Amino acid sequence: MYELLSLIKAGGITMIPLFIASVFAVALIIEAAWGLGRARKRYEHHLLNPKAPADAGSRDVFSTVLAYRQANPYASSEEVRNFADLAFGNTERKIGWLQTLAAIAPLLGLFGTVSGMIHIFSVVSSTRPTNPLTQLAGGISEALVATGGGLLVAIVAALGYSMLINRLDAFSATVVGYLSEQRRDQARPKRPIEEVKFGAQ
Repeated sequence: MYELLSLIKAGGITMIPLFIASVFAVALIIEAAWGLGRARKRYEHHLLNPKAPADAGSRDVFSTVLAYRQANPYASSEEVRNFADLAFGNTERKIGWLQTLAAIAPLLGLFGTVSGMIHIFSVVSSTRPTNPLTQLAGGISEALVATGGGLLVAIVAALGYSMLINRLDAFSATVVGYLSEQRRDQARPKRPIEEVKFGAQ
C-alpha cells in the first residue's frame, strides 16, 4: 500500500485518474468475460435440450436471443440476425470503453510527465542548486512514472479489448448461425409419407 502511494505521489496528480482508469478497465474485463462465459454455458446447456424454453429470468445475451427466437418461431434469418445484433450490441458497447481507455491512458501519462518536467525545470531555475544535473535526473525519473503508468493501463485495456471482442464476435456468429438453422428446419415443408415413398400422383 505504501509503495502504491509512493508511485502515485511520484507520478503526480495524473496518477489518480490513471489509477481510476486501471480499476475501471479491470472491472470491465472481468464483468464482460463473466457475462460471455455465462452466456456460453447457457448455449451449451441448451444444446443438450433444444426444446427447453428460454430462461425468462436470465439476462445473458444468449437467453435474450433465444427467447426472441422462441417467441417468433417463423421469424426470418435476417430478423433473428438483426435482433441478435441489438442484444450483442450492449455488450459490445461496454467492451468498447476498453478501446477508449487504451487510447486515453498514454496521453494522461504523457501529460503527467510533461507537467512534472515543467515543474522540475522551474524549481531548478529558481533554486539554482550546486548540482543541477543530479536533481534533474531524479526529477525526470519520477516524472516518467506517469508515462509508465499510462502505458501499463493502455496495454491491459488493449489486450482485454482484443480478447473480448474476438470472443464476442465468434459467439455471436455461432448463436446466429444456430438459430438461423433452426428457422430453416422449421420452415422446411414436410412432404406426405405417400409422396416420399411413391412420388406425387
